[in-house]
Amino acid sequence: MSDKIALPGALTGNFFVRAIRPAFHDAHRVLPRMRDRAELRRQSLKLRFWPEKTPVDESEQVLDIDWTWIQALKGHHIGELRIHDEIGGKDNLRVIFFVPQSRQPLPTLWVIAVLQKKSMHFTSANIATFKARKQVVIERFYGKG
Repeated sequence: MSDKIALPGALTGNFFVRAIRPAFHDAHRVLPRMRDRAELRRQSLKLRFWPEKTPVDESEQVLDIDWTWIQALKGHHIGELRIHDEIGGKDNLRVIFFVPQSRQPLPTLWVIAVLQKKSMHFTSANIATFKARKQVVIERFYGKG
C-alpha cells in the first residue's frame, strides 16, 4: 500500500474519481432513488484503485473491479466498469470513464456516463456521446481543444 497516493479526506488510491454533470443526470434517470445512487457511487469509487489487477482498499479488503476499454473507442482512453451487483432492481449497470493523459494537478479519472446495458455492443449514439463528453472534460478542465 505504500505506492498509493494520499488523497484529500484520508482517501487512498491511484486516482481521484470525479463525475461530470451529465453522468449525474444519467445516474438519476437510471436509479431514481437516492439510496441506489449512493450504492452506484460506492461501486464507482472502486475506480480510484484502477488499473490494479487485485486492488485492496485501506482496510486490506480485496475489491472486485471488472473493467475493459471500449473497443469502438480504441485509443481514446475510455473504458467501462461493469457492475455485477443488482442495484435498485437494475442489473448490467455500466460506469463509463475517461482517463486523461494529463495527470495535473491531481491524477483524475472522470466518470462520463452511467447506463444499463442491454447488449454486448454500444450503439453509435452511445459512442458519439462518450466522445463528446470526453471532449467536454478536456476543454473544461484541461484547457485544450
